[in-house]
Amino acid sequence: MKKSLAEISEQTIQRYSSRYEQLGKNIRTLGWGSEQQQHYRFQKTLNHLSLEGKTLLDIGCGFGDYLHFLHTHAVPFRHYHGWDINPNFIAEANQTYREDAKSTFETKNIADIPLQPTADIAIMLGLLNYNLKSSMNNYDYSHTLITQAFSLVNELLIVDFLSDHLTPEYPQEDFVFYHNPGKMLEFALSLSPNVVLYHDYAPIPQKEFMLFIYKA
Repeated sequence: MKKSLAEISEQTIQRYSSRYEQLGKNIRTLGWGSEQQQHYRFQKTLNHLSLEGKTLLDIGCGFGDYLHFLHTHAVPFRHYHGWDINPNFIAEANQTYREDAKSTFETKNIADIPLQPTADIAIMLGLLNYNLKSSMNNYDYSHTLITQAFSLVNELLIVDFLSDHLTPEYPQEDFVFYHNPGKMLEFALSLSPNVVLYHDYAPIPQKEFMLFIYKA
């Protein structure tokens, strides 16, 4: 049975709240395999751009781990905005970074926010990996959220995906969705003529890719 975006959002909140109740502030609550895998993915966002003097929007920020990564690596960004659909995560992030003058955290849903630029650069990591199955077509869902996110940036949106070019050593999982990089590149080009697809980094443990979609 097909579901609305609002229904899918509510299911997402419940799914992560259940993990939070079981695991608390834990890397596995967010669906990351390990901190090493998380940091590897974070680093890939920085390999091809500079955040110096930029405002950054982290869509699906979780506990604010990307902000911690930026501080650890002394990245000279101007300001960090963290948004997440789950209020438990935002409460944890606000507690952790309550004295950080360069950051703000808010409970916001990318599916229903007003369409106005909010930051120079936005990242959206791990948001599009869940297999919606009969609830909604995953490509329709991804296109909607990417379009919304792209409307919020002045310069660049970075999105990552699990690739359907599967790693032979790692079994395919039923609960995740594997995007076709060619299809997502074609969609990104409908938003902007200035797009870069990176499908060249090692699996972690599944093959992934990132799209850098620049404002024309």
